[in-house]
Amino acid sequence: MLPTTSFLVAAAGVAFAQLQYTSTATSAVAAARATALTLSPTSNVVGATFDRFVQIFLENTDYSKAIANTNLAYLASQGISLTNYYAITHPSQPNYVAAVGASTNSITGDGFVRIASSVKTIVDKLEPAGISWGIYQEDMPYSGFQGNWKNQVSGADDYVRKHNPLVVYDSITVDANRAAKCKNFTMFTKDLNTNKLPQWMFITPNMTNDGHDTSVTTAGSWARNWLTPLLANPSFNIARTLIILTFDEGTTTGTNQIYAVLLGSAVPTSLRGTTNSTRYTHYSLLKTVERNWGLTAIGTNDAAANAFF
Repeated sequence: MLPTTSFLVAAAGVAFAQLQYTSTATSAVAAARATALTLSPTSNVVGATFDRFVQIFLENTDYSKAIANTNLAYLASQGISLTNYYAITHPSQPNYVAAVGASTNSITGDGFVRIASSVKTIVDKLEPAGISWGIYQEDMPYSGFQGNWKNQVSGADDYVRKHNPLVVYDSITVDANRAAKCKNFTMFTKDLNTNKLPQWMFITPNMTNDGHDTSVTTAGSWARNWLTPLLANPSFNIARTLIILTFDEGTTTGTNQIYAVLLGSAVPTSLRGTTNSTRYTHYSLLKTVERNWGLTAIGTNDAAANAFF
């Protein structure tokens, strides 16, 4: 089990909620995999500009290096390249936290942290509006898992909690129905093939494919090879689907300007291959969703951000 001494909660005075599914012992993971609840709700809430929003995060690369990659440059040519997009901070985890919660919530590192149940996320805006949502994490061993998971053959890091933006929030993990919507790529494929994908998605590849433990060359190759067939698949790229492919952060010595491209059927054909120099950040992810579906802001950071449309 994960040690309780590593727990942190952003809001003082809030009691720790009970953790579920934290053991990384092989037998415990196998047992939990057999019984863990998985849910794949769908919805069809019409938005102002798009009806499905997909976010894909890669890792730790400056804009200049990413756009120089052949595969990422190709993807940029297929959509709108956001040439003035910035991450929030360093290191990785607070960027993921901010992308769904409109704040870093005082998280400053990549260690095991928990944010109190009272702290709101985008889920608290989507659910009352009837908008389905789901998290898809490559190599997450089963739905609702709350630890880190290594490759059982090579020992390499596969899935890491710090790259899952919602599992850090107790408001997600202590609710069995919400935890059941934090799923792996096996479930992504199943949901895709059965037309069970939600309207709001956050997708993170594993530590190899996102470039964290490899390079932008690997990340770019994965992104192009993974996205290309999906863009041609009407079950994924349904009418009015907006996809953003970006990075969590740049290098710690850079300006934190990162690559970001808007793809999908919601991007007008006339704008594909163009650039947009408006200043955007990860808070723009939230502002775009809120504006599209008429949702109120979570906090001040998303309220003040620029929306993509």
